[in-house]
Amino acid sequence: MSILTRLFARDETSREPVYPDSSFIFTPPKQALMELTQRRRDLFLKREVLNNLTPHGRIFVKKLTRICGVVFRQVASPTNDVERFLTMTSHLGLHPIILEYYGDKFVSAGNMYKRSLGKMPIYNHTGTDGRDIVHYKTIVDFNSYVGKPLSSVMCRNGASLIEFHHSLLQKMTRFDVSGQCIDATEWFQSAGVRASNYYEQFLSLFIRDAILFEYFTPTKAERKFVQEVFIPSYKKVEARYNLKPLIIELVPKNKAGRLFWDSYPTEIKEFF
Repeated sequence: MSILTRLFARDETSREPVYPDSSFIFTPPKQALMELTQRRRDLFLKREVLNNLTPHGRIFVKKLTRICGVVFRQVASPTNDVERFLTMTSHLGLHPIILEYYGDKFVSAGNMYKRSLGKMPIYNHTGTDGRDIVHYKTIVDFNSYVGKPLSSVMCRNGASLIEFHHSLLQKMTRFDVSGQCIDATEWFQSAGVRASNYYEQFLSLFIRDAILFEYFTPTKAERKFVQEVFIPSYKKVEARYNLKPLIIELVPKNKAGRLFWDSYPTEIKEFF
């Protein structure tokens, strides 16, 4: 799931169905690709989107020169869902971009994804009861960095947290980190710190400049995010342009609740 969905605290012990009307958000992959190709030819639409972005947003969108698929993570790292994203974009012929947010604050509790950057869940196997079994590798002294920007966090081995995860991503997937990981901190912070302030700006990217890959896990906190932030922002963007933001479902709904997607492949152990 995207970084923005993780700005809300998760209740991992209480998984409930996602907001019931969220299925209309997604567009089938081939249709999304066809729509994006057509919309990018519309120069009036291009000007309209640019005019509605903040100055930092206009700078950001100019970096999307190719037909792109985008996934959003605070720090790009080779989790199983990111590897699925790279496979899907490859099959669709999309240039993969990982949008990041280095200015967000590091936490030790209340946000599973941020915590997992410092205490990494590594996939072991799936039990006979269907539960994913993981073990953890702690790479950060949490007491030293809780509440500080992710950009300032250092690992126990002396590397910065961002550099550490980028190195793993490059080794595991040969991903071009320098060219295909883009930090959106200036853009988001200029629009407002809260997700509700900048999410409408973010979704405007997927009117004619790129396709978002997203999924929602069935938790109370994520349902709250979908209801209170995602759906209202989505509808505002759709009404403004009379077009749907182009979003492909990254993980099938019936598999979105698995711990597997937020964990790391077993093979990552050889790179520690």
